[in-house]
Amino acid sequence: MYLYAILLVLFLIVSVLLIAFILMQQGKGASMGASFGAGASNTLFGSAGSADFFVKSTWILGALEFILAIILGYMTSHRTNENTDDFTTIEQPAIVKTEMSDAVDSAKKHASDAVDAVKEQSSEAADAVKEQVSQAADAAGEQTVAVLDSAKEQLSAVADAAKEQTSAAVSAAKEQVSAVSDAVKEQTGSAVDAAKAAVSEAKDSAKETAKEAVNSVNEAVKQTESTAVNTKDTN
Repeated sequence: MYLYAILLVLFLIVSVLLIAFILMQQGKGASMGASFGAGASNTLFGSAGSADFFVKSTWILGALEFILAIILGYMTSHRTNENTDDFTTIEQPAIVKTEMSDAVDSAKKHASDAVDAVKEQSSEAADAVKEQVSQAADAAGEQTVAVLDSAKEQLSAVADAAKEQTSAAVSAAKEQVSAVSDAVKEQTGSAVDAAKAAVSEAKDSAKETAKEAVNSVNEAVKQTESTAVNTKDTN
């Protein structure tokens, strides 16, 4: 059967390609470096593009090989001993079955290896992502602490400036109150002195006026007495 021969050749080609793709994939250290951008310019697709391409290709080739192995095994189990042509003539079915069984086992092994490689790469990529996230979280924490420290320093500076301004204002107010108090005391002392002087002058003036009144009364009395004496003498 030509179909069987074609599938067998295709199975061998897929097996070779699968082995080649697995060998061309980078190891753990290279994938870690590629995850941070190292060596990205030396690859055809870039670090992330090449990794995705190889992983997807490995999965596709592994699945295709597994399917071809199942189909070839099924066709081998149902083949007859009749000759179809020179290329597909089977003289020893038992030997062919053994070879196909070995091929199926080999395909299963390759597929298992491919799956393990993909799992390992996925685990490495997850670890790299976790490490990057952890580093980003640490950097964000450090930046947050620095911002908080800066805010505390600014608040402390503002509080100190406010205290200084308040103290200066209180001192100025005290000086103004003291000046006003001194001025009031001076004005009050001047007013008291003026009042005392006015009272003294009033007393002096009253005394002089009283003396003058007494003198006037005495003179009037004397004049009255002299007039009365003169009147008696006349009589």
